[in-house]
Amino acid sequence: MSKGFILSDEVLNHEINSPAYKEKYSFNPSDQLNNLDLFTKGQPFSLYKDLRENAPVFYHEPMPLDPEPGYWVLTKYEDIKYVSMNPKIFSSQYATGNLLTLGTEENRHPKLFKSTIDHMLNLDGEMHLGLRKEHMPFFKPDYISELRKKVSSKVGVLLDNIAPLGECNLVSEVSQQLPIFTLSEILGIPEEDRQKLVSWMEFLELAQYFTYEMIKEQNEGKTDSTPDPTMIDMFNAMVDEMFDYGRFILNSKRENPSEDLLSAIANAEIEGEKLSQEFLDGSWLLIIFAGNDTTRNTLSGGIKLLSDNQKQKELLINDLELLPNFVNETVRCVSPVIHMRRTTLEETEINGQKIGPHEKIALWYGAANRDPEIFENPNDFNILRENADKHLAFGFGRHSCIGKPVALMQLQEFYSQFLTRFPDFEMNGKWKVAPNNFVHAIQEMPIKFSPK
Repeated sequence: MSKGFILSDEVLNHEINSPAYKEKYSFNPSDQLNNLDLFTKGQPFSLYKDLRENAPVFYHEPMPLDPEPGYWVLTKYEDIKYVSMNPKIFSSQYATGNLLTLGTEENRHPKLFKSTIDHMLNLDGEMHLGLRKEHMPFFKPDYISELRKKVSSKVGVLLDNIAPLGECNLVSEVSQQLPIFTLSEILGIPEEDRQKLVSWMEFLELAQYFTYEMIKEQNEGKTDSTPDPTMIDMFNAMVDEMFDYGRFILNSKRENPSEDLLSAIANAEIEGEKLSQEFLDGSWLLIIFAGNDTTRNTLSGGIKLLSDNQKQKELLINDLELLPNFVNETVRCVSPVIHMRRTTLEETEINGQKIGPHEKIALWYGAANRDPEIFENPNDFNILRENADKHLAFGFGRHSCIGKPVALMQLQEFYSQFLTRFPDFEMNGKWKVAPNNFVHAIQEMPIKFSPK
């Protein structure tokens, strides 16, 4: 990767085409997947079902004011798996991941836009494999085994803190805190700086909403949901603070490397050269977001699933040997990463739909994980499900989540201790989910339990 190679610049210059072929499936869905309000009640599984049954390869119109055409929506398990397994046809490099990368130049946050693109997940071929290799030592079994001891201790401390209260917002007290702790241990972030990551995550989960509402304001005029200017100023200040810190600590790790993941990234070489500043910024954003969000939201989501399914809760509490399968079933049902994108590099066909070169495709993991052709009674939360581990929540193929073993380890450690100490927990009000169609961003999870 030469220093002159900046992926975001290449993406902007890459042609994205309108559909070259007539749509095979004619269908008028009840709502739009670009409607972020739809995701504040959880994922729209009924809409996914309608798309799977009526238009499994569906052409979705773009966002208002988006200069690029729309994208093909995939909702069936086997179609998503096929695309994931064929990176030479379906590129990650030109795909752009979410609404932060959409819209006109004036709609984009310049730092977030570039860093959302300039990182490992959006590379193809050998460059992707080379950078992924630099991360691998921190996700191997021996390393995770040692990390588990620290995580187990941290879970104990977090539960000690809430034990006398008898109630809490699980997100702020536990779900936010545990992944940040684990991530910071892997990265080598000083303890005094770790709470900064919690604040940054809260704002990052709302970044898509800010972009979306500003586009709506330009298109429709000011609406009731248009963000307050003060909130926008706070958001922009947070973004600047986050990237300033990222540059500071990554440069520090270049000068004084240690045995941590940030040092490995800061000193990684691709094609004989260290990563450009653009890729360091992108790596920093990816680490904070991807390294935290999946675990955080699955942890909270599992609590709601158990609360809504008391028989499953009793079954698990009476037999904690079921914990690994419970975790996989929870990940399947929650599907914390809602979608990712690809771009076709050549003419191809998916489920009978011909697609031309340079057209966008979105892989909707939450829909795939409720596909009845793969999962019997897919909407049932069943911790005895024999193929629960077949979910696609961590992706599939070369771009599957490298942090999967760390995420599963954290979830098992938390639930093992939480269910032992607070078996009588129940919901204590309504949950709150951020308007985001990229990640299932749970902001509030009120629970109550017998004080200890």
